[in-house]
Amino acid sequence: MNTLTETSLLAGRNLRRFLRSPQLIADSVTFPLILLFVMLLVFGELVGGVTRGAYIDRLAPVIVLFSAAYGAVGTGVGFFTDLRGGIVDRFRVMDIGRLSVLTGRIAGDLVRVLLVAVVTTAVAHLAGFRFTQGPPAVVGFFGVVLLFAWIFLWPAMVAAMSASSEQAVSGALNTPITLLLFLSSGFVPAEQFPGWLQPVVRANPLSLAGDALVGLSRGGPVAGPVLFTLAWAAVATVIFVPLAVRLYRRR
Repeated sequence: MNTLTETSLLAGRNLRRFLRSPQLIADSVTFPLILLFVMLLVFGELVGGVTRGAYIDRLAPVIVLFSAAYGAVGTGVGFFTDLRGGIVDRFRVMDIGRLSVLTGRIAGDLVRVLLVAVVTTAVAHLAGFRFTQGPPAVVGFFGVVLLFAWIFLWPAMVAAMSASSEQAVSGALNTPITLLLFLSSGFVPAEQFPGWLQPVVRANPLSLAGDALVGLSRGGPVAGPVLFTLAWAAVATVIFVPLAVRLYRRR
């Protein structure tokens, strides 16, 4: 089999494991939805008064992005379990390409991210979120979500191959993801942060991708935020993909 076929088969395996586990589905969907409605309840009127448009128009895209980043924790823990459980050693016996094992995990989890993003967006629709820019913008919206997820999935693979326990994997990923969430312009506009912190908030990939999603759903700048998100994805690719391949070959 070639690499593309192997990647497809392994991605399907990972996706089936996800769909057959009610606990994994609940973990992936429940927390972002709880966060969506809690933030809407707490900050809706307060922040809505200082932003253009309804607060849900900005909050929903950021929650979708957070669910994508948060899903990387599951990627890391899941791959760590595969490594320690012996399934990866069986893949080697079956003469499956080493790169296919990594890309299969990433591809399957990208599909999972897309499914969770669709569900989260559908629920946000009940709270008033709307797409107003046409079908191509909807496709672009979910494309940016996948691009953003790519930034976090490869570091998750590196964490899985570097850590000594599942707790270490989740700890290495949860902290930066949580910081990115609260240091983004998703909950409150960047202008509301202290002046010295605003450059950090504006350069945050979650803020940039969030701006792109707002532009694609409600209207506003798209090209700039998408290009900066692409730049973050390129940096993550250059740093973490070769590192992940190198770590995997050493095992």
